[in-house]
Amino acid sequence: MHDFKELFLSKLPSPINRFAKQTIIFATWLNSTFQHLIGLYQTIDAFRDLNKASGKALDRIGDQFNQQRGSADDDFYRIMIRSKQATNIGITTVNGLINMIARSLDIEPDKIRIEPLRKCINGSLDDGEPLAIRISNIPLEWARSDFEQNYILDRIKNGVAAGVRVDEVSFVDNSNAVLAVRGLTSATVTYEINGEEVING
Repeated sequence: MHDFKELFLSKLPSPINRFAKQTIIFATWLNSTFQHLIGLYQTIDAFRDLNKASGKALDRIGDQFNQQRGSADDDFYRIMIRSKQATNIGITTVNGLINMIARSLDIEPDKIRIEPLRKCINGSLDDGEPLAIRISNIPLEWARSDFEQNYILDRIKNGVAAGVRVDEVSFVDNSNAVLAVRGLTSATVTYEINGEEVING
């Protein structure tokens, strides 16, 4: 915080005794008022910051992007708002989709993998479905409930180019080696990873 009291006293003209009791009392009151104003402006500034706003202040930011909160808490609501911001950019390339997911979750883009179901092996295409993709390595800590996972799935579905189908999305929990695989039309299948073995949960 700025020490407005000392600044104020140092700027007083010489005819005024800056060490007088009444002068110091006035400077102390002025400093207290000034610090209160600084705190107020800092609070207002925080309310405008997506990463700091909470409650109704965060709701107002969401309203600017036509993104309603629903049952989301503040942490996931920030993800919803960031994803709406990223989707509004409208870049539907692979890199655009990766950046949309990364920006939504506030993670590094290189952690997310997108791969086609039809692949080129030794110069020839296999029989995988064309225009279908699989997305993996989305951190599960940002999407633990069904509501949160379904929201991310819907946002991904709306973020891909027309005609492209998202076959599968996998959320990875790095804290205890759990892999949750979601299809856009299927329920969650959870696997516990134990060394090289994958056990259906």
